[in-house]
Amino acid sequence: MNWNNMWNILFNRTELFGINMGFWVCLLVITIIVILMNVVFWSMKPLKTVKE
Repeated sequence: MNWNNMWNILFNRTELFGINMGFWVCLLVITIIVILMNVVFWSMKPLKTVKE
């Protein structure tokens, strides 16, 4: 399956703002990974420190 061909059939273009769609897909994937990492990080409870 050729994603470029499928995208071209659906929207009659393979670029957005002069930049290849592969760039936008990679940017979207990285953004989702960053959001998931932040959700995991901020949902962790802090470790209890041992008082001496």
